[in-house]
Amino acid sequence: MKEKKQALQTVLFIITFTVLLVYLVNHTGVIVYFFGRLISLIMPFIIGCAIAFIINLPMRSIENSLFKKPEGALYKHKRTISMLFSYILVFAVVFLVIFKVMPEVRDTIIAIGEKFPGFLEKTKSWLVKYTEKYPEITAEIMNIEIDWDEVVGVFSDKGGTILSTTVSIFSSIISTIINITVGFVFSLYILTQKEKLGRQSKMVIYAACKESTADEIMVFTKIANTAFSRFFACQFREGIILGAMFAISMTIFNIPFALTVGVLIGFTALIPVFGAFIGCFIATFLILVDSPEKVIWFLVLFLVLQFIENNFIYPKLVGGDVGLSAIWVLLAVLVGGDLFGVVGMFVFIPLVSVLYAYFRSIVFRKLKKKDIDVDKKEVPDDVMPLMNNKRRLFQAKSKSKAQAQEKPETTKEEPPQ
Repeated sequence: MKEKKQALQTVLFIITFTVLLVYLVNHTGVIVYFFGRLISLIMPFIIGCAIAFIINLPMRSIENSLFKKPEGALYKHKRTISMLFSYILVFAVVFLVIFKVMPEVRDTIIAIGEKFPGFLEKTKSWLVKYTEKYPEITAEIMNIEIDWDEVVGVFSDKGGTILSTTVSIFSSIISTIINITVGFVFSLYILTQKEKLGRQSKMVIYAACKESTADEIMVFTKIANTAFSRFFACQFREGIILGAMFAISMTIFNIPFALTVGVLIGFTALIPVFGAFIGCFIATFLILVDSPEKVIWFLVLFLVLQFIENNFIYPKLVGGDVGLSAIWVLLAVLVGGDLFGVVGMFVFIPLVSVLYAYFRSIVFRKLKKKDIDVDKKEVPDDVMPLMNNKRRLFQAKSKSKAQAQEKPETTKEEPPQ
């Protein structure tokens, strides 16, 4: 009776799963809409978790450095003081970017727009000078004309589209501001009660899962938290250091757009491996339009600073903490960038590091459980002679067998009667 009941439950489960699978396949639009609405509803909480994760990096450093010993009247308020300093630090960086760097970037874009037509004329003159021996190419270059009034007219003719786009962008900005505000409140609660929330999550995991499964989940979450915290902290520090190096060195050598290029490369350096080169490409275009004669000096400066960063700064800050070799870092960047773009490039390095560290912990625990020391396990030196002898014996047997098959079969003659 019990076996029939289990068989009936199995059949019902298979039927239910099949019906759900067919429904999902035939109603993908509904599923996508549902998940989109769900993500939009929980977006403030996601933003709050992201803000809390970023603020927790300097907050934890302040707590560990200023409040090492449980002494003094301020120790009771270490969480409040550390959180306040961390929020002030992050908001100061955001304020600097918005009210100091963004106006310069705006002025830079306006200046480039004004100088770009003249730059094109200089480029045409330079090309004509070096193609005098080829009249056909020179004629084609001289025929290149850009009607800037028509380019401006494109924007004026589509004023309605631009207006509707502006309204859409404005509403999106308002929604983003609301989500960030609510997320900010969430982050305050998360950081204030992070130990309590961690304990409650741990209780839920052990209550819902087997003890062995819960243990594995806790090991994985600890590895993930450590890997992501170290990676993002080191990546932010590396971006700040590299951006400051470019801004200071470009100011010393009187290369234009020093602050803009420093901030640009500092932000793009957050993208592993390829980020600094993306920033270099954009910065080269900016300098080329304003001062073409200084582009070579900027490229030389970029190569020098990139050499210093790759050989002295990045290995000290990121390489050892992430725990991945260069080939795995490059693979993570390529796969993440192909799947999810810039965000994937940024996230996949710590994600691969988590998987690598977790798999390594499983291997080490298995070896410890079996009481095996791999360093003492060596292959005997006489293995190869044994393998060679076995191969020769096998070859000899195969040869004798082939010779036996080649001999004609002999029939026995019957004795005379």
